[in-house]
Amino acid sequence: MKKYLSILLALVLTLGCVTPAFAADDNGDGETRDTEFFTEQPHTDLNYSDIKYEYIDPAPLLKEADALREFAKDGTKAAEFEKRFLAFKDNVFKVYAMYVLVDNMTYHDAKDEWAAAELEKLSENINLVDDAFSGLVRDVLKLDNACSKVLSSKLSEENIQNYLDYEDKTEEEIALSKRDTALESAYRAAIIDLDDRTVTIGDEEYNADDLYQAYCVDGSISLEDYLNGNHEIYSELADIYLEMIDVRNRIAVLNGYDNYAEYAYAEEYDRDYTVQDIDAFRTAVKQYLAPELMNHTSYLPSVDDAELPFDAEAYTGMKAMETLSQYFGKLSDELQESMQYVIEHKSYDIDPAPNKTGTAFSRTVPYYNMPYFFSNASGGWSDLTTTIHEMGHNNEAYWAGQDWNDDEKNHDIAEVHSQGLELLMLKFYPELFGSQANAIAQSTTINILYSVVQGCMHDELQCYAYSTPGVTAEMLNRKYRQIAEDYSLIGPEDTRPEMYGWYGIPHTFTSPMYYISYATSAAAAFAFWEESQEDYFAAVDHYLEFVALPGSIEFEDSFEEIGMESPLSPAYIQKLAKTAHDKLMFLDPYTDVYTDFWYCLPVYFVTIYGLMDGTSADKFSPDATMNRGQILTTIARFADDREDAEEPYTLEEGVDWTVENGISDGKGLSKAMTREELAVMLYRLAELFELEPAAESGLSAFSDSASVSDWAQAGLAWAVESGVINGMGDGTLNPQGSVTRAEVATVLLRFFQIIMQ
Repeated sequence: MKKYLSILLALVLTLGCVTPAFAADDNGDGETRDTEFFTEQPHTDLNYSDIKYEYIDPAPLLKEADALREFAKDGTKAAEFEKRFLAFKDNVFKVYAMYVLVDNMTYHDAKDEWAAAELEKLSENINLVDDAFSGLVRDVLKLDNACSKVLSSKLSEENIQNYLDYEDKTEEEIALSKRDTALESAYRAAIIDLDDRTVTIGDEEYNADDLYQAYCVDGSISLEDYLNGNHEIYSELADIYLEMIDVRNRIAVLNGYDNYAEYAYAEEYDRDYTVQDIDAFRTAVKQYLAPELMNHTSYLPSVDDAELPFDAEAYTGMKAMETLSQYFGKLSDELQESMQYVIEHKSYDIDPAPNKTGTAFSRTVPYYNMPYFFSNASGGWSDLTTTIHEMGHNNEAYWAGQDWNDDEKNHDIAEVHSQGLELLMLKFYPELFGSQANAIAQSTTINILYSVVQGCMHDELQCYAYSTPGVTAEMLNRKYRQIAEDYSLIGPEDTRPEMYGWYGIPHTFTSPMYYISYATSAAAAFAFWEESQEDYFAAVDHYLEFVALPGSIEFEDSFEEIGMESPLSPAYIQKLAKTAHDKLMFLDPYTDVYTDFWYCLPVYFVTIYGLMDGTSADKFSPDATMNRGQILTTIARFADDREDAEEPYTLEEGVDWTVENGISDGKGLSKAMTREELAVMLYRLAELFELEPAAESGLSAFSDSASVSDWAQAGLAWAVESGVINGMGDGTLNPQGSVTRAEVATVLLRFFQIIMQ
């Protein structure tokens, strides 16, 4: 790892060293919990708005670096050297702080031309002073005198070696870094207008969403028009990214790497695994987790905003932060303190604004050691969950050492801080979201699981982008479509040869090769979630202990340090997929209907249309039989929607309707209904709906056809030919068998599909 102070400029938190953790004092009363996991750190008393931007000329700093290098050679004035060095360090950090201020401006207004130009200039200055600082430390450490001991006494052995290995940046490297900054600003400005970009096909205007609807849903435009239209809409973003690939690969080569993907893994993010190592993790995600997850997303419950217990303002902006601060206190007074600092010092930018980028991040303002939170509030409940995520970063930043000699934590670990907190906060969703808590909790957990899949997908695409000579936009679009199918996002029947969703991932452009951190950390965060199911506050303390680990501990070692399994092993991913299935992948609100069961879609159908009730609040009981009265009521609800009625048919009303319409005689209501009886009733219902009769055919193909009652022959033959009722899979019809709740739901869905043809 190279010791670059400019890691402070990362979009996510800069990370540092903290002391070992102590156990929390759980008083069990649900009030603020006193914990002792962290060591106090110095923070400015200023508000964010009090920090004014000033341009700092790098020339005097470069001159002072040269002077200090010469001064240290004498070795007899160590105390004076230390004083001058620390003053120099503070001035360097102030340069970084000014960069952060301007970078924040470009996120606040992506079309601020002054900020974009100033940021490009400051990028060059940052590289100059970073180079001067790191080179100075390296050269002084090589001296065997009192001045070198001043520096070495403040550094870990690892950081000493990092500085000794530091290589001066070349003019070409500084110029490339400056160009990369300019391209990032160009991307932010371009993505703001993406929804407004249109193409003309025939006499109509289409944006990207319109093109998808017209080709993939309506079939109203040709594939050629679809492809050409998307190429035109995304052309500016494609050109920016292709130049980014070239610039970044040139930086990698200058540093001795074959491509930027390998360089970023090793140098930018200091990962303890390589591009090649992560392939087994990605393969396991494709094999085990992605199919489970993609199947479940079709059945996620929707959130009814009108049923939330508070008005929209309570979930967004400052009110959301104040509300969360109270709940954070229930976990830890230290967690609460870190959030209160952001609130009290107004170190945030969370309200909507013109041209504001649609992203969220946390970072530290160097020199002032001020955590800073940025988001673009949408005005809904998701703002609150976004705030929880970012405050996980904020908490670590607040308690971590941020000085020149502190260890930087691995970026993958940083995302465990955020996603782990999100999962632990699920405990309070009933209070925060009322009747919508379960739907939002499912959304949260599935989104975090999805980040495992998405992180792998976009990492794989970026590895391809940086390692493929002469790569083009069309090649990237086609590769993304292939990757989407590999991760079960789409099926092989999807006729699109290209997909374009990768253009909308900001990290691909502005934080290259970062996305795998979301995947590895999300997988790890579920270890805390699973523990919380058994002992909530033990999981909270385990989480806080993890956050408090020293920055010198690598990603995989950090889990071993607190007794957890490495989340990178294929065995862990296989186990995570099973845990997700067993505890998450069921059809809301029924915990006995999993989304990979053959009857999930039918149960979903009868549930959302109010045709069948559960046997309890959380059980559908798919294998239980239904009596005649229950089935007649269900048929009545299906056939007569009674739009003006406040409640669905009751048992008495349902039976009356079926008798009046010739579906049933209304007798034997408490008896179980057989499969042939159900077929006959559906046959009569088909006549009521004036459906076309199915082709006449006998039932001789089934080995038990002789057991079909004479009066049921026509009805069952119709049901089989229409596809409403199938055999049992073993060549039999089982006409006398009792009908289960899952089977009733299934035949009603099939009947509905016939009606809609």
